[in-house]
Amino acid sequence: MAKNKNDETGVILKIQKQTGCLLFVIGAAMLAFVLTDFFKSGTSAFGGSKNVVGEIAGERVQYEELTKGVEELKVMYQGSDFDEASLREQAWNQIIQERVIKREHELLGIKMGSAELVDALFGETPDPMVIRNFTNPDTKQFDPNMLRQFIEIDMLEDDQKYKNYLNFLEKPLQEFREGSKYENMIRAGIYYTKIDAEYEFNLEAFKMSAKAVGLPYVSVSDSSFTYDDGDLKDYLNENADEYKQLATRDIDFVVLNVFATAADTAEARSKVEKEKETFKTAKVDSSFVSKKRTQRAFTGTYVRRGMSDLPSGVEDFLFSADSGAVSDLVYQNGSFGLYKVSDVKEDSVSVMRARHVLVSLGDDDESTARQTLADIRSGKITFEEAAKDNFDQTGPKGGDLGWVQKDGFNMQVPQEVKDKILSSSAGSYSVVKSSKGWHVLNVTDGPSRKLVKFAALERRVTPGTNTDREVERLAGEIQFQAQDNEDFLTVVETLGQNVREATKISLSNPSIPGVPDATDVARWLFNDKTRVGDISDVMNLQGQDRYIVAKCTGIREEGTSSLEDVRDQVVLDYVREQKAQQLADQMNEALKSASTPDELAKALNSIVTLVPVVNMLSAQVSGIGAEPEVAGTIIGLKEGERSNPIKGVGGVYVVWSEGQVQTGDPIEFAPESFATQLREGLIQSAGDGVKNALQEKANIVDKRYNFF
Repeated sequence: MAKNKNDETGVILKIQKQTGCLLFVIGAAMLAFVLTDFFKSGTSAFGGSKNVVGEIAGERVQYEELTKGVEELKVMYQGSDFDEASLREQAWNQIIQERVIKREHELLGIKMGSAELVDALFGETPDPMVIRNFTNPDTKQFDPNMLRQFIEIDMLEDDQKYKNYLNFLEKPLQEFREGSKYENMIRAGIYYTKIDAEYEFNLEAFKMSAKAVGLPYVSVSDSSFTYDDGDLKDYLNENADEYKQLATRDIDFVVLNVFATAADTAEARSKVEKEKETFKTAKVDSSFVSKKRTQRAFTGTYVRRGMSDLPSGVEDFLFSADSGAVSDLVYQNGSFGLYKVSDVKEDSVSVMRARHVLVSLGDDDESTARQTLADIRSGKITFEEAAKDNFDQTGPKGGDLGWVQKDGFNMQVPQEVKDKILSSSAGSYSVVKSSKGWHVLNVTDGPSRKLVKFAALERRVTPGTNTDREVERLAGEIQFQAQDNEDFLTVVETLGQNVREATKISLSNPSIPGVPDATDVARWLFNDKTRVGDISDVMNLQGQDRYIVAKCTGIREEGTSSLEDVRDQVVLDYVREQKAQQLADQMNEALKSASTPDELAKALNSIVTLVPVVNMLSAQVSGIGAEPEVAGTIIGLKEGERSNPIKGVGGVYVVWSEGQVQTGDPIEFAPESFATQLREGLIQSAGDGVKNALQEKANIVDKRYNFF
């Protein structure tokens, strides 16, 4: 028996001990199964803060614990490609599951018993997880004999196989079953009474109308108010909840892009050019281009004229050359290429090439088309000049329609035009009508029945090692000088580069202008050791051909913003509050003698606005705009009742209720069915909602960025 079995005993092993029956094994090959959403049984080894990657429910998560989870997942996915970052994320989620979700289950006494596990494995309806793992690869069906044959095999003799079974089948089954019980318990406690249903129904059905008199904030000049930092700080402190912020960072940075030089271009050209003779004599073209790591894979298919995405000059060569011929060197879209005719044969389908001048449909357009053809033939105008205004986007190509065949292929050419082209000879002119208009046609090439199979040796021009090293050297020089010079801007500009600025960079969604993936920069910024004024190491952004050096210029921790971080917004809000109070005082004074909307409007030199309908689900107030405070006040008033001055988004308002209104046909209210509908909707989101609430309560602190 494996020496570590007693350290962590699974349910199956306990059953085996009690019954004397060996029940289960999972061999190493079985661990290549696609098992997802599994959660490991993590153990916490608490130590110093240097190795702490986070905190969950007040308990530290050690670096070793996370990496152990990653290694276990690698065993699970052995033989498959996996991304290290994805495995770390999965291992982190497993630790959250263990410390948050599973502990909640334990507190409530929720667990999967041994009989339930046996039923999940060997019952009439095995768990889908078991079925997935014991599906016969030949029949693609669940094979209970395959499961049974693992009974009395080597699980008890091989410690690693036992651990694999425990971590990747028994525990996931346990967690899934216990999670289902927990969610079912939560769902069982969800209900809606008829009163609840009526309230929810009224949110939509209950509608009120009102009259409003308002004074906009823009009617008061900003300059009429004075304030100092003390006033702004007091306002910020009194309204701290309105100025919460995430942890963010600011940087000055320089990006050094690695561009191919003339020497790199010459080297790429030379490498392709010197392969021409070898390419020409290669016996197996597919093997040759594969070994040379060409950009364009060898497909082995035959193509007709016009079916490839090759430059027209290359296609002309391929369809005019014999088998075995290799083209001259071609440069296109940053790549050098050689193209070889691997084989040719004749097709049963004929293709032809043509160009056209397109005249839109109209009473006199046939005569216009025929006059255009006459002018082209007489030399008054070239075909290209006549076609330049084609409205089907062929104008810039001189009206070229490319190669066409009767069915499919080049679908933008109307069938009537195809038929005319294919029934004509090369060099001929004609006029034909289609749904697009009248076409002046000129068949330029064909017919062609040739099919060509070709191989391509293409190499993109990329920065060479020397070019990359030179840019890296410059980045290193910037980093070195900036370490001893507080003026980052001067250092960078002295070395011929430009400084950029990025503010409020977050860890969860880092965004830096000109940097497609700023994850590495964010990791450095949010490392606990990084301080304002620090200079980063040279960062080589993988796959981006660029280097970055950055200076941390600002650090904001999560919580209430400082005045300097939100000064502009605080000033706007403070001044608006002062305006609101001034206008409210003005309204209260007028209300001492005004008792109707018209009287108040006259006293304030304002107008009365009719608000025809407001309901509980909308913050929009007709004639005023998005004013949630005003909308809510109207809903809460009784018919004929007046509000006090309301400090809104765009001004201060007083409203008079006109009472409840009915719009559209009355909606029949069925309390029981509506309550059932509401309950079912809430049940659907209960699982995720409770999980999110538990994780929020656990105060999860993620500091993995200090390590990865």
